[in-house]
Amino acid sequence: MPAEGFFDPDHRQLYTDLLRPPEGYRFEDAIATTYSLDFETALVIPTSIVFRDAENREEMLANPMALLEGVERMAGRLAIYCDRGMIKGARPDAARLMALYENTITEVSAPGGGAFHPKIWCVRFRSDTPDDFVRMRLGILSRNLTSDRSWDLCLCLDGVVGSTANPSNAPLERLLRKLPELANVATRPTAPVFLPALLKDLQRCHWELPLGATRVAFSVNGLGGDTWSLPKGERLAILSPFVSDQALTALRDGVPEENPCHLIARSEELDCLSPEVLGRFSVHTLDERATENDGEDNEARPSVELEGLHAKAYVVERRQRLQISIGSANATTPALLPQTAHKSNIEVMASLEGPISRMGGIDNVLFSESFSKLLAEYVPSDPPVNDDIRVAKRLLEKLRYEIARLALELHCREEGDLVCLTLVSAGQALPIALPDNVTCSIRPLTHENTVGFDANAFLQGESASLDLGELALGELTRWLGLGLRHEPSGTQLHFTLGARLIGLPEGRDAAVLRAMIANSENFFRYLSLLLGTLGEGIFGTESTGEGQWARQLGRPGSSLLEPLVRALCQGGPELEQIDRLLQRLEDPTGGASIVPSEFLELWESFVPFVKTNNKKKKGRTR
Repeated sequence: MPAEGFFDPDHRQLYTDLLRPPEGYRFEDAIATTYSLDFETALVIPTSIVFRDAENREEMLANPMALLEGVERMAGRLAIYCDRGMIKGARPDAARLMALYENTITEVSAPGGGAFHPKIWCVRFRSDTPDDFVRMRLGILSRNLTSDRSWDLCLCLDGVVGSTANPSNAPLERLLRKLPELANVATRPTAPVFLPALLKDLQRCHWELPLGATRVAFSVNGLGGDTWSLPKGERLAILSPFVSDQALTALRDGVPEENPCHLIARSEELDCLSPEVLGRFSVHTLDERATENDGEDNEARPSVELEGLHAKAYVVERRQRLQISIGSANATTPALLPQTAHKSNIEVMASLEGPISRMGGIDNVLFSESFSKLLAEYVPSDPPVNDDIRVAKRLLEKLRYEIARLALELHCREEGDLVCLTLVSAGQALPIALPDNVTCSIRPLTHENTVGFDANAFLQGESASLDLGELALGELTRWLGLGLRHEPSGTQLHFTLGARLIGLPEGRDAAVLRAMIANSENFFRYLSLLLGTLGEGIFGTESTGEGQWARQLGRPGSSLLEPLVRALCQGGPELEQIDRLLQRLEDPTGGASIVPSEFLELWESFVPFVKTNNKKKKGRTR
């Protein structure tokens, strides 16, 4: 891609493209970081890895069997870290499936008291040929792991793991190594098993540079040590949705005052800046008319729907060289000036550098014709007439931050077929000072009580525990839904927190699996996913009917018999996976099986071969 295309809104990349293996390679494992997260988007990720033809988010979310298979296969091969308190509220059906995925997501906090804000993906791929090099892919993003449709940026680098170290990767390695320690010490989960091997390969990975760049450098703010150096040069352009006077002043001081500096930010943020700081920049915003899509053909409009600016980039010209820095850091004090900020964020930045003769300059890289169409001159807004809602939102955000610092434990107690849940605070957490006009509710995300249980007395230390009702074993999850409400204004804030499960009954994962599959129709669909027989129609929602599946079971050319025989002949893992599935679907109470008897009769013919293959594999590992 030419350098001027880097900020071209017509050059799109799907989020899931980061996880697509190169030709002849397969996905091995990955670590991701994000500030905020929603469960629906997190569920799409493993599904898109397993089913490479899946690109439509809505189609994937409409097929719970495909989501279930994706989560099952990717368990233990993905690790996602997000800022504690920044998981969005979720529907009960998504939360139920996330019970199988809950060890994949770890909530962490920045040691400097600010936001855990980096957005990266570090992915490993292995070749189908054993002697080939391991390949890696690095994504440095401004986008969170959510369904947000804002205009974002991503730098995607492919690399090969060699025999020599690459010192430029040291900041990334330090960040990834530190991640498990950033979780609350009282409820900290174990680090991913694959993390040491991934870090070892990252140390020796050498990246293919794009855009005519001659070097790339990585920086991490908020963990001590070296931080991202503010760009200094003859010209500077800043692309940042959020801004502050102090950070912009520090950035502007790096450029001679007689040279223009460009600033592109959100209008509501620009309204909060001092006139003195604004006067030192040429200021633009995204033109709302240019980012709206009215459904009519119009060549002057971009081909994508945009809903506001979220991208962060710093472009500087210095001595006939161009530097493009992108990543998570806004032009704010907690992000860029951690040494002076009351609270400092964890941020990650990547800087590409090369000669202007090859990369271009600010005028044709950032202010290209296609991107300039999205810009408008900044016009100050009228001050808000009523600021009560804004004040209420700030209050609820402050309370969210304080509640998210708590280490929560969810104690389980079996009573018959149900599990009673009690929430307690682990460690020495101080009571939360809730104002009289604010209420807080907490509920297990899968509980039928969607209003939640009154948590004010618990959070204020007046009660040592909070009864959260009872759930069936297949509904049990560590995820809690919290709701804050400012009564005078009606302002509400909903978010999700994870608790550590204490006394989790055995067989929970199998119970979730049984609850998700639920009937023989879904069993056959899931079986087809295991065998890879649904092809491009995998994400369709049209049902063929339970009886039709059974009638096709043993016929020549049926949708299941032939792939079962093919799996047997090829010696792959499918038959072992089916055998394990059948064991997990057995009802421990002796209830009726969701697996049709016709299939069990057919499966008896394959059982001896499964046992034989298991013996062979055990013999090879001795």
